[in-house]
Amino acid sequence: MSFASNVKQELIAGAGELAPCCVHALRYGLFLFARQFSVGEVHFTTESADIAAFALDHLAALGVTAKEVRAGRRKVDISVPEESGRLRLLRAFGHGPEDVTLRLNRANLAGECCFAALLRGAFLACATMTTPELNYHLEFSVGYRKLAGDLSALMREMDLAPKSTIRKGVHMLYFKDSGLIEDTLTAMGAQGASLDLMGIKMEKNMRNHVNRKVNFETANIFRAANAAAEQLEAVRQLRASHGFAALPESLREAAELREANPEATLAELCEEAEGEISRSGMSHRLKKLVLFSQNKKI
Repeated sequence: MSFASNVKQELIAGAGELAPCCVHALRYGLFLFARQFSVGEVHFTTESADIAAFALDHLAALGVTAKEVRAGRRKVDISVPEESGRLRLLRAFGHGPEDVTLRLNRANLAGECCFAALLRGAFLACATMTTPELNYHLEFSVGYRKLAGDLSALMREMDLAPKSTIRKGVHMLYFKDSGLIEDTLTAMGAQGASLDLMGIKMEKNMRNHVNRKVNFETANIFRAANAAAEQLEAVRQLRASHGFAALPESLREAAELREANPEATLAELCEEAEGEISRSGMSHRLKKLVLFSQNKKI
């Protein structure tokens, strides 16, 4: 089961604890943001049998007779075939055939508690989210521009600030910030999913931190190995050209240490050196050694 499906299951399971005013707001969000909500057509589509049963139960509670049709193995289409039933549903929420355009009727929101309930219904009807292990993305698909604007305004009043775009003629309100997605899930009543998301995010951050550290250390190892190889080649060239004897004593000591310890770190070379010398001092000597082998000015 996908993460989005788990969220919807949690929202359905918690709906029985809502106050009557919030149940009304949830029903409004469920059907207002369905595929079609008009006197000409009421159409609700879902891939979840549980959401389909949930929608049918709420239609029955409103005295509306609906028809359920299974399209393929997963998709379920719910419609209201009789015009009288469609009018009954629309009028239950203050809508009717006289509506010029579909807008959010705030008379269905008795209080601020109902904002979250309506959002819960809207999520069940038209929203989804990606698996957070892969990406952070939650979106609501709304077929009408003004209705999308009304939903966006309501969410902003809840301190949620969705971004918006249009995809194939459908208005999308979406979040890509994991913190805002957590807040949205919590506001709708999916606290369990919000906690799961926090846990996944912490695990991802820890994994990324470990990967960055490993990559950093691996890069350092490669750099050190390349530098050691270059230094060894410098020593070989100096011996071959009889330039080794002309080296200053400090560089000759560094060359002999590197030659005797080809895989040693700078810190290990410092420990083998006579007298005290810092890592930066040893590094400086070895760099001068390479320049000397290339007949460059030191």
